[in-house]
Amino acid sequence: MQNIPDLYLTKEAVRLSSDRELRRQRQRGALVRLGAGVYVSAVDWRSLDADEQFRTRIAASSLRARIRPQFSHDSAAAMWRLPSIGPWPRTVDQLIERAQPTSTRVGVIRHARGRDRDPREVDGVAVTSLARTLVDISCTSTFVRAVAMVDDGLRPTRPGDPRWGWVDSATDQAQLLQLLERLEPYAGSVRARRVLEFASALSGSPGESVARVQFHALGLPSPELQVEFSDEHGLIGFADFYWPDLDLIVEFDGKSKYGAARRYQLGLTPQQLLQQEKAREDRLRRVVTSFTRIDWAKTRDRRILAEHLRRYGLSPRSRALSGETARHLGIV
Repeated sequence: MQNIPDLYLTKEAVRLSSDRELRRQRQRGALVRLGAGVYVSAVDWRSLDADEQFRTRIAASSLRARIRPQFSHDSAAAMWRLPSIGPWPRTVDQLIERAQPTSTRVGVIRHARGRDRDPREVDGVAVTSLARTLVDISCTSTFVRAVAMVDDGLRPTRPGDPRWGWVDSATDQAQLLQLLERLEPYAGSVRARRVLEFASALSGSPGESVARVQFHALGLPSPELQVEFSDEHGLIGFADFYWPDLDLIVEFDGKSKYGAARRYQLGLTPQQLLQQEKAREDRLRRVVTSFTRIDWAKTRDRRILAEHLRRYGLSPRSRALSGETARHLGIV
């Protein structure tokens, strides 16, 4: 778990008679203002990636509040280390009771959906439980973005995962659907049900989640996920996507496998990892009829993806969704 950097409060500086020094640091550009009366070291801020910066803004918002807020939606998702397809918002999300009016203040959106009765604390910040977070995201985000988050939340954790060892580190589809039913009537519940029923704990990365959504939008038959393959030497590994009718494996290549942001096999250099993957691919190619790889560039562009997969015999069994229909359903 990545710790939030030290935050400096004007009210504390006044109490300790160090507010003059705080002002000097601000004027020198040594501090970055995160909100009224909350600052962080400029050096620390520049060392953070986009996810960490958003989490730091959430922590700053928590410190500014007179009554401890309960963060939800994107804010809770970021604290739970769920992946975001696209940038995080500039605002933070908080839950309030249904009887209160939904409101937006500078940098804060308050959702009158009822506070979570089973909240958690992450990095000193009160957030909705993982299950409630996934349901709320499914109600409000696009289909593809929500599926990527729910897939990640459903996946069992293991060493290297950011939620490894957390008490509330995983959930299941039945639990999420039951929670949605308990919350109804709930805005966005129809959209959420589509997301929760489509999501899968077997999806291995955000890129694989996006690819699954694109296969669906293209009207392609659904692949089997994480299928185990072996040869005369023993276990080869698990394929990202497998179509048994075509005896076709499709693997997704992304940073979570080979780049600096990968979660697993951290003891290997990128070159060692690539060599290992090449040997694995050679073995897989010998036990199936067809094998191909897709990456973010192919996956993001549905036309390019469709053209690539058509070469391997993958064609729609149902009518592909038009761009307008896909947008209406929240697929894109």
